Amino acid sequence: MPQRMEVTETFSGNNAYLHCAKICALGPRPTGSAAYAAQVEYVKEQLEREGWRVKIEEFEPYPGRKMRNVHAVFGEENGTRKMLLSCHIDTKGQGNKAILGADDGASGEAVLLELGRVLARPQNARLAANVELVFFDGEESFGERITPEDGLFGSRYDVERRGESLPDMMINLDMVGGAGKTIGVPVWDTPPGMCEQYCKAVDALGLPEERWTLHFGSFWDDHRPFAEAGVETLNLIASFKGANWWHTQRDNMSRISATSLGETGALVMQLLHQLLGVDQSS
Repeated sequence: MPQRMEVTETFSGNNAYLHCAKICALGPRPTGSAAYAAQVEYVKEQLEREGWRVKIEEFEPYPGRKMRNVHAVFGEENGTRKMLLSCHIDTKGQGNKAILGADDGASGEAVLLELGRVLARPQNARLAANVELVFFDGEESFGERITPEDGLFGSRYDVERRGESLPDMMINLDMVGGAGKTIGVPVWDTPPGMCEQYCKAVDALGLPEERWTLHFGSFWDDHRPFAEAGVETLNLIASFKGANWWHTQRDNMSRISATSLGETGALVMQLLHQLLGVDQSS
């Protein structure tokens, strides 16, 4: 396990791993819990330290059921950013059935926090000016599975509140830190151009194609409300169907890999350069 945060110019998988470990040390973080509230404060503190402007958006999908999304933008200019980078930070279950969610929740959060540090570097100013970070509450359903009425509460609310002021593009991260993970971008949910950009980025970085691939299907995830609203979305999500760890107590830090987190962060940075038209040398 890495011992301390690194000061680097590029994305550090070790830093993301430490974020993941610190978040998981808070315990399970289901919607409305004290651990969820502590997590929100951790996200706010880490991003504000790097110069991001953080806003906590409260909403009630049901009377008496309060939820909180966290938004962050860099720089003083207001207005809609072209690119949304997102993840969910709630974990599955309540009470003694609550899940730690090291991969299903904390891994995407950890990558976004480290991306926040890297994007705040002076050489990435043009990228940061076009990016908004969003940490969604309420992705997990109260029932066993996400349905059109249950789950994705934070992303559904966010699309509704934005009205016509939507970003052009969105990259959503979910379960991106498992050792030896296989990312399967859902083709049925993804515009052809975004699939092409994803494959181009995988090739540019020399990532193993058997672990960074396409899934000929679709997923209920936080990209869906945005896709249905016309946003060009890309959902980076690990294969989890039939996994013996998903939504169980086995989803803990033992399955998290700094290498996997580092690959994810490098891929997102590559995609940002491609999609936002910012040359790597600028």
